[in-house]
Amino acid sequence: MKIIKSLVKNILWKIWTSKTLKYLDSLEQESNPKAKRLAILLRQTIKGEFSKEEMQWIEKIENLRADIEKNTSKVNVIDYGAGNPQDNRSEREMYNGTINTSRVCDINIASKRPFWAKVLFKIIREFKPQTAIELGTCLGISSAYQSSAMILNNSGRLITMEGSPELVKIADSHIKGLGISNVEIIEGRFQDNLERILEENKPIDYVFIDGHHDENATIDYYNLFIPYLKDGAVLVFDDISWSKGMKNAWKIIQKDKNIQLAVNFKEVGICIFENKNK
Repeated sequence: MKIIKSLVKNILWKIWTSKTLKYLDSLEQESNPKAKRLAILLRQTIKGEFSKEEMQWIEKIENLRADIEKNTSKVNVIDYGAGNPQDNRSEREMYNGTINTSRVCDINIASKRPFWAKVLFKIIREFKPQTAIELGTCLGISSAYQSSAMILNNSGRLITMEGSPELVKIADSHIKGLGISNVEIIEGRFQDNLERILEENKPIDYVFIDGHHDENATIDYYNLFIPYLKDGAVLVFDDISWSKGMKNAWKIIQKDKNIQLAVNFKEVGICIFENKNK
């Protein structure tokens, strides 16, 4: 069974990469120079083109991921998000949160897979943001990728937000264990803390939204970010095909007048922001 799953996975990967590389060919023909830069970095990620010092960080983080996958200890996780696509939680239910007891290795399924984590890494390396915001820390894997890219850039800091206290503790230990010090983890609901964080750290030039997974919440977060974003800011939206609601949120956001460029890679959407209200 494992062999069959592996074969199917490899076939699907080859199909996806073939289609994506063709799409990147067209993206490189865009007049927008940032479209070309995105196409190049995504092509490099697909082909595994990383420098020696980049690979050293990637290997450290993937070794951590391997250790996490063996961790069967149980923790209580407070989920303030949409849960599963079929849950249909109300705004009140999401705000109050749902407590689940899960093994750390099972929670790790929600971490960004190696390929997409490397895409985040490449985006940071290419666009060199100074102040980055992440919504959804989880176990700290994506935080480690993004912040290590900043270390290699010799500039930038990451502020990552997580609602579940036990996940905050675990992520903090993972990040510190990697020797990373340019990350600040904010504990609590996004709704309760985000506006204050944005006001204290503006302007923001990079955003990764990987939490809540609710249509209205995602749109609300985007609108909240707008006054604090620097022109040319990169916004990455995760799981844009996760549910009907997330698909709708992506459609609305990518059509916003402030979005200079929107690229849909099915699992993630990448936008370049330019404020039209100035």
